[in-house]
Amino acid sequence: MKICPRCEKTYPDSESFCETDGSALIAKGPAFAAPGGGSSAGGKVECPVCGGQAEPGEVICNFCGTRLVPEEPYKLEQPPPRVEQQTQRMAATQVHRPQEPPPPGPSPRRSRGNRRLALIGYAAAAILALFAGIYMALHLTPHKPAKLVSEATPSAIATPPVAIAQPMVALANAIPLQVVTTVGAPSPDRTEASARGKFDDNKPALLDAYKQVLSANPGASDGMMVRIRVLPDGTIDSAAIRTSTSPNPELDARVVKSMMGWTFAPTSGPEAEIDYPVIFVPNESERAKVESALQTKVASLSPSEAPEYAASKAPPTPAASPSPAIAAVPTPAPTPPPVVRRAPRVAPRRTRKEELAAIPKPTPSLFERVKQTLKSNPKLRRVHAYTANGTVTLYGKVFDNNDRLLAERVVRSIPGVTGVVNTVTTDTAQWKAEEAQIQQQLVNAGLPNVTVKVIGSDAYLSGSVKTALERERAVTIAEGAAPVTVRSNIISVEPGSIFGF
Repeated sequence: MKICPRCEKTYPDSESFCETDGSALIAKGPAFAAPGGGSSAGGKVECPVCGGQAEPGEVICNFCGTRLVPEEPYKLEQPPPRVEQQTQRMAATQVHRPQEPPPPGPSPRRSRGNRRLALIGYAAAAILALFAGIYMALHLTPHKPAKLVSEATPSAIATPPVAIAQPMVALANAIPLQVVTTVGAPSPDRTEASARGKFDDNKPALLDAYKQVLSANPGASDGMMVRIRVLPDGTIDSAAIRTSTSPNPELDARVVKSMMGWTFAPTSGPEAEIDYPVIFVPNESERAKVESALQTKVASLSPSEAPEYAASKAPPTPAASPSPAIAAVPTPAPTPPPVVRRAPRVAPRRTRKEELAAIPKPTPSLFERVKQTLKSNPKLRRVHAYTANGTVTLYGKVFDNNDRLLAERVVRSIPGVTGVVNTVTTDTAQWKAEEAQIQQQLVNAGLPNVTVKVIGSDAYLSGSVKTALERERAVTIAEGAAPVTVRSNIISVEPGSIFGF
């Protein structure tokens, strides 16, 4: 018997090569001898481990699985040259039964190795192709800044965006804009549409004026009915605040000054008066409230009621009269001697100062007279005023209520004043308010026996406390409750009983 050294398949002695892998067959060695002397009767091989009988040529015991052929070191015989192999194969085919030639190609072990190499090659090629694709994507695609997209939570999706409050100036929706002419119907250039367009063109200037007021008073809001008179040449002759929801002299003056600078298209028609219902609010949410208040004020407005604030262009100053020409005196005809010639008499020439003195001075307006009267009194230099027809509105600040009444009496004594609206505030009232505010904070802090006196920006403390710590705490509370500085602290420390109360 012969055996293949690779796949260990047995063949008859007449075969020379393995039909599976093409290896040269080797002679099969003798079976293991039994411990007593060799093989048993019948030519069977006895297993050296379990003593079981195996047929001749079997390699593995069918009873215990012990290998019957001794394990020898594997020796691969060198196959004969290819020509000799073919000659031997042909001779074996002629003598013995025909055998199928081994399949072409490499052996199974070689084919498995080739498959591994092919798989490794495919994997390497796929990795190279992947890296090449990444390289192309990074270097050939135009770079764009990545947008960071965060996953929106349900609460963020459901919550609407918060609008930022912005001051606004607009015309009222519920109150109509009116254009009135003294004679006949308004011209095409003085219609409601043209008036509304002129307001839209000049709205930024009104908004700037309102923002300047908001810088000093962030919560200021107002609704006002403004009347302007437009001359045929398109200029504004006068402007007045007929009524407003929150009288504010500073805002009134800025609005009137801004609207006096408007210019309409000239027309051949008569002059016209335009009423603008203007709303000034720090944010959209207050517009409805201010517009409702203005609608109520306009409904109760009387045609003959004096405006809150008014202004008009000053009449042109008359030009100075030219200086009179020097009269030319004819020279008398010469007389024969002995008559003596007399020098001609020339009229004296008037100087520039005399010419200006001869011009009649214009009568000052009511506003100028009120302003000059207030400035002439030292106690009333912080008082300001504006006039509308014969009504004078006073605002500003004085020391006490006596000075407040003094300002009203002084203005009423000016000729031409028919009424006075006194909105002047006093320093002493403000000091009293700050004293009450500080006193309340002291009581809330457990210091009811401490009193305070405020004069200007200075505060003076007195009274009694139980500990030095409370005495110092009273100073801190007073300076934090109002914009004052404690100048004197005469609070006495009076400890309580032995138990501290």
